[in-house]
Amino acid sequence: MKYFATIFFFWVFFTVSAEAQGVRRLLLFAGDSTNTDLKLQRQWLEADSSGVVNRDIWIAVFADARTFRRMYDHHDVDRSEFTLVLMRKDGTEQYRSEKPVPTKELFELIDNPPVQATKTGNSKPQSSQN
Repeated sequence: MKYFATIFFFWVFFTVSAEAQGVRRLLLFAGDSTNTDLKLQRQWLEADSSGVVNRDIWIAVFADARTFRRMYDHHDVDRSEFTLVLMRKDGTEQYRSEKPVPTKELFELIDNPPVQATKTGNSKPQSSQN
């Protein structure tokens, strides 16, 4: 219980700091730190650290499901498997994967996000009249 307050403080501090700085958050979840997918993802990110910095990506690793139970639950992540969650600068989820994502693909998602459909309010198709 004594560690809970410390962990909670750091979680709130880093969450607020990330939002205040307008950074993207890349959340990496795994059952433990020996997870091979987690290790591979971290290697890829470390190999292209300049790309991570240039895109304002803040990386958080959660490799202890008991300690970070609330984060796993909040992001609806399996506690024993690897999951990557990319958050937009506004705090909404942009992308999720249960497999490691090469940095080239990850950076492509950030640099060229897919166009989201916009809702105009009128759901009826418009026909042109000549």
